[in-house]
Amino acid sequence: MTLADTESATRTDTAYAYRAFISYSHRDKEIAQRLHRAIESYRIPSKLIGKVTALGRTPRRLRPIFRDREELPASGDLSAELTRALQQSMFLIVICSPASARSRWVNEEIRQFKAVHGDSRVLALVVDGEPNATEVPGLDHRECFPEALRLRVGPDGQLSDVPAEPIAADYRREADGPRLATQKLIAGLTGLKLDDLVQRETQRRIAQATAVAVGAVMGMVVTGGLAFYANSLRIEADRQRTIAQHEAAAARAASDYLVGTFELSNPATENPRTITALTILGRSAERARRELAGQPAIEARLLATLGRAYINLGLLNEAQASLESAMPTLEKAGPDGVDALLVLAQTYGAQGSLDKALETVRRSEGLIGPNPESNANLRGAAALTRGRILVNASRLKEGVAAFDQAMYHFRRAEDAPPGSVARVLNNRGLLLSDDGQFAAAEASLQESLALFQKELGPEHLQSGKAWFALAQNSFNAGDLRKAQRQIAEALRIERKVLDRDNPILADTLSMQGQIFQGLGQLTEAERSLREAVAIYRQAFGGPHFLIGIAEVYLALIESERGQPDAALATLADAKKNYDASYGKTHPNHGDLLVNRAKILAKAGRLTEARKDCAAGMAILTDTLGADASFTRQLGAECKAIAQQGERRVAAN
Repeated sequence: MTLADTESATRTDTAYAYRAFISYSHRDKEIAQRLHRAIESYRIPSKLIGKVTALGRTPRRLRPIFRDREELPASGDLSAELTRALQQSMFLIVICSPASARSRWVNEEIRQFKAVHGDSRVLALVVDGEPNATEVPGLDHRECFPEALRLRVGPDGQLSDVPAEPIAADYRREADGPRLATQKLIAGLTGLKLDDLVQRETQRRIAQATAVAVGAVMGMVVTGGLAFYANSLRIEADRQRTIAQHEAAAARAASDYLVGTFELSNPATENPRTITALTILGRSAERARRELAGQPAIEARLLATLGRAYINLGLLNEAQASLESAMPTLEKAGPDGVDALLVLAQTYGAQGSLDKALETVRRSEGLIGPNPESNANLRGAAALTRGRILVNASRLKEGVAAFDQAMYHFRRAEDAPPGSVARVLNNRGLLLSDDGQFAAAEASLQESLALFQKELGPEHLQSGKAWFALAQNSFNAGDLRKAQRQIAEALRIERKVLDRDNPILADTLSMQGQIFQGLGQLTEAERSLREAVAIYRQAFGGPHFLIGIAEVYLALIESERGQPDAALATLADAKKNYDASYGKTHPNHGDLLVNRAKILAKAGRLTEARKDCAAGMAILTDTLGADASFTRQLGAECKAIAQQGERRVAAN
């Protein structure tokens, strides 16, 4: 298995029976009842109703909320009813107190919920005691976090020894207090910003408190108010007129530019039926540099569009050349140049130049401006691009932080393009998968797919990529039949919208080959992998880590066919591709050595195999950590090789 970028149904906010499940001890029953009423009766501020967040459109009310003491029917099957309610709940709210920390049932409810939905959907509310008091000698009795809240759940659905680090609202008056703590929970249940909720709630209370006073002084201010209002309208009209004039000028310039691009074709010397998209794109880029030099904002927008077109066609070198030559113009364009710089960063990342990609993202962020509250959409796009590059560089914690920033910015951006939140959910899901949280990853990836299909269409390229991500998670989880169905759907969509030599298609073919190899369908696996390698070599024109990933699986196929020398030669070429792309030790170097050990062991060369396993595990421990899911999985494979050697020694 190569490190790469319990089944849950497709879930959106309308697919759950309950918005949340409240888990509590009998001793906290009164608080649970108050919280239940407070959440179900909370009126979302009108200006926030319908706002799209990572959880879907914000509803008017957060109903229903499941509270087990009231919702359970008299069926006598308590366990089955609770399990069903947990599975059908979007969130779990844990009322934390020393009593709940000691409650076997509260712990079990948390464990079952996490096994299905992951850690991110668990919200904690402290009502008594102290969080993490077990870490302080003599204060064990004050612990308010149940064990299942403090620890993460492993792939087997049981508690692991990895800390979960929960964040809680504090209901007590000396802390957040009931009002703010409830608002924090509402923010978590909706995906809205807490500041927005607090501000709207404050405005609502102020409006109510001042209604009488406004009526009393209305006669005094009506004349001045009308004058002020009229002046405000005039100022706003002038501002909108200026904006409209600028936008109209930009639209005319863009229209003239596009028409002129197609007029470059000379019917006397060129056959219009043979002019390709590449010809048009090349002319477009050159003409943008030449004729829009005095309009950097317009030039930057058009070059960003052209860059994306090159990338979608798999023409990475052309994208790089067109954008690099315009760097001075992009930096003059200020925030309008950010999009084009991010396209250039994506290009570098696709080429395997990860350090250059990160530096380009940093340059783009420098153009956005110092005010952290401005240009939320651009900040979200930059954070998302940075996160993807960091993950490819195996800097996973930094990647997670970048995705969190992207989600924050996109949620508050009024102009976020369709699919923005879905892209963050997609990347989040892949990180959860790499961490071994396959059920939680599935939930995040299914939400991403649903959003892409809704906002962009089921046959859109992004929907195909979402199917690819789901297949990758199923592959990581060992559900190869499910992965096979998902990758086939991704390939069906991508073959409809992409050229046969596009590297995006090669990514999907490579994954399909890996799945076929795991299923033992070696002929189909080799066909898909070799097609992927051929596309990669044509697209990149040199070494690339994606070629190396495909070659690792080709080597395993050669080993299965009894060709160890050919397999080792293929791995040697894969290492060259890794070395050229990564520039330093990467987890995939460790994975390659473990796979080399498997090939050597199959050929009976156990001493060399154990040596490669040791070297590979050292790399994985150094780059990912000993507790990483990927490290543990390959460690088990090396242990099997060692046991094979011990059996051979014993037999002799």
